[in-house]
Amino acid sequence: MHGSHEIIRNQLEPLFLKYGVNVVFNGHEHFYERIKPQKGIQYFVAGGSAKVRRGDIAKTNLTAFGYDEGYSFMIVEVAGDEMHFQVINENGQTVDTGVIMKGANNRVIGTAGQGNATPAAPAR
Repeated sequence: MHGSHEIIRNQLEPLFLKYGVNVVFNGHEHFYERIKPQKGIQYFVAGGSAKVRRGDIAKTNLTAFGYDEGYSFMIVEVAGDEMHFQVINENGQTVDTGVIMKGANNRVIGTAGQGNATPAAPAR
């Protein structure tokens, strides 16, 4: 089982805060996971295009959404202070989608995301 690595996050997060990072994209794990915003930073694990490890997400109270049932890829578009994201599986279904808004002091002020399994629509 894999999931959030608190030791590494505790080492890197001060740098993210210092330099005004809003969103962190991480790979290596063989699944997709969206973490609830931490200290105004949105974290994504986008590793679902490699050998899938079904049942490998160690879901915690930090997990907003996770998908390890098949391959996936992520589309991201930034428009002004909004970041639109869409995660699509190998069957062309959207498994997670949402909008992240940037607020005062360069912090994420909210994440609208939802896990589902609907036919993929083009990212906005």
